[in-house]
Amino acid sequence: RSRASAAAVVAALLGVAFCCVRWSSSVTFVEGPAPQSRRDAAFMLASGSLASVAVGAVAPMMPLAVWAEEGVKQKLDRSGRAVMPDGSLALWEGKSYEGAALFNGKPKVFVAGSTGELGRRVVLDLLRGGFSIYCGYRDAGKKAEMQYENRRTEKYEQTIVPDNLIETGRAKELAEQLADASVVIDVAGAMNTFDVFRPQLFNDNTLPERVDLNGTKALIDAAKARGVKKFIYVSAILTNGRALGAEVSASNEFVNWNKYGNVLDCKHEAEEYLKASGLDYTIIRPVPMDNTMPKDLGGISFQKADSLRSKNSDPGNKISRDDVSLALLDAIFNPKASNLVAELTDVPRQPPTGRAQWWDGALASDDGARPLCALAAWAAISRVLPRLMRRWARVEVGHGLTSPKTASTAVMKQGW
Repeated sequence: RSRASAAAVVAALLGVAFCCVRWSSSVTFVEGPAPQSRRDAAFMLASGSLASVAVGAVAPMMPLAVWAEEGVKQKLDRSGRAVMPDGSLALWEGKSYEGAALFNGKPKVFVAGSTGELGRRVVLDLLRGGFSIYCGYRDAGKKAEMQYENRRTEKYEQTIVPDNLIETGRAKELAEQLADASVVIDVAGAMNTFDVFRPQLFNDNTLPERVDLNGTKALIDAAKARGVKKFIYVSAILTNGRALGAEVSASNEFVNWNKYGNVLDCKHEAEEYLKASGLDYTIIRPVPMDNTMPKDLGGISFQKADSLRSKNSDPGNKISRDDVSLALLDAIFNPKASNLVAELTDVPRQPPTGRAQWWDGALASDDGARPLCALAAWAAISRVLPRLMRRWARVEVGHGLTSPKTASTAVMKQGW
């Protein structure tokens, strides 16, 4: 922030210099450089001050990457993800879990969908972070593939929970399976891909309603019954497409994705159910995920809800599951993620986002909009100053004193 403040001061000085140069170059004298009146000088100083104040106020709001590079190199893990200065995956403080069952000072976590492509990454990150976790699964084959077993060590605990079906009408059974977990991470979801061990589920259009909608609702009800303190849900972009107008709801991206059992509609209804539950929630809407390493995709970007439309104008169109996993882990303690809907994408050819800036883009004053705000502010200043000049400026031309209107017109013709 000190670098940003210094940059703000420089920008303010440049604003003053810019206004002075523009003023001096805008006046044409007929018979030599007649001295400017005190009023003109006062106006020039006021113009520069206005610009300096505006730019100086906007500058600290802009991301550090816009103004200056970080003074300290961001620490990364092996996959290229931004981690904390001490190498840990997240800060283990922030949100309070007072009264909850703890393991090494951290709340116990239940992972629904732990054997999926994203779920297995979440489990690994939680174990690396020293948590006690419950791994809910439904497929014994995938559980064996992941070598999930009940394990107890001084650094972490892993408890396997078989037959963890996130489906309709299972709130009571799910409440029992949550045990003493205080955090639920729900990465379970219907997948329209062929599984050789479960071929009957391929192209089953009833799955989104059973799993993404009713199953998620059942898990939320179970979490409320067990007194869970944090519910983290992985949804998808475009879930609110129908409320964003025909341009989105009729787009190929929305229609093609949603034709699988109205999966986006189901996820959106589940989101609204979670928001109304009274639980502290974080809803993450990633763009399409893949298994590419984060260092090969670019820096992660947090956006406000309904910002990403799967268009070429988006900052990115895919994200590494490893990045999403780390965001889920960070949401456990980070107060910025409390009761928040965030959309995530990786931005090609951008360095990893510093952890201090995580979640900011999904908040009201998001980083993604700040450069635009700065440009808008400067554009407004550029428009306001000429109008002020029309009203107050008095320029001596020849031996006579022109009216403010005539003087401002002459000045405007010179480039303002």
